[in-house]
Amino acid sequence: MVDELKDRGVVCSKNRVARLMRVNKIKARHKRPFRPRTTIGRRSAQASPNILRQTQVTAPEQVLVGDITYVATREGWLYLAVVMDLYTRMIVGWSIGESLETDLVLKALKNSTRVLKNSRTVLFHSDRGCQYSSRRFRAQLASLGITQSMSARGYCYDNAACESFFSTLKTEGFPFQGVFNSRQEARLEIFDYLETFYNTRRKHSSLANRSPKQFLENHFQTHQPDLN
Repeated sequence: MVDELKDRGVVCSKNRVARLMRVNKIKARHKRPFRPRTTIGRRSAQASPNILRQTQVTAPEQVLVGDITYVATREGWLYLAVVMDLYTRMIVGWSIGESLETDLVLKALKNSTRVLKNSRTVLFHSDRGCQYSSRRFRAQLASLGITQSMSARGYCYDNAACESFFSTLKTEGFPFQGVFNSRQEARLEIFDYLETFYNTRRKHSSLANRSPKQFLENHFQTHQPDLN
């Protein structure tokens, strides 16, 4: 809150902000505790090796991570697949639909490739869910020159950044009770959260209290090539 106010030109201290919030009965909505979620893949599918553990992430467009979450509405479930740039925490591609079929993650991947300058330098990491281990998804990665990596069975901590994002989304972008009135409402609210707030304005402590967009811009400003 203090950083956001300072960005808007308001001079303040943590103590003053805390006092004013207390006086006006303003409280932050706390994120739900992180609980590991495992996805069971097809027994016949061969898991890709976990390359992420041996990879040091030092730049954008180096490692992408993908995951799926459930969205509850009074009209039934929706499913949200996202692709995150692990360095900037930016959601570079996403897709929402009424089915958990492979098309959901394929569309999210396709949307992410629109912003990639060189996909052949990219590692894509996910859990062992059947959508990510499907032949169609692997064929699409191969056609783009993207290397696939998967977490160990029953171990989701390698994909904690995506899990943390879903927790943030559901705390800040979902109704208080966690259920949207309709699928259309859910689509609109999720679109608004991702496209107009999360990527451009939502600050992260892991990004030195910058938004993903600000962190990306700062990276390019401080890593300009020497033309001399």
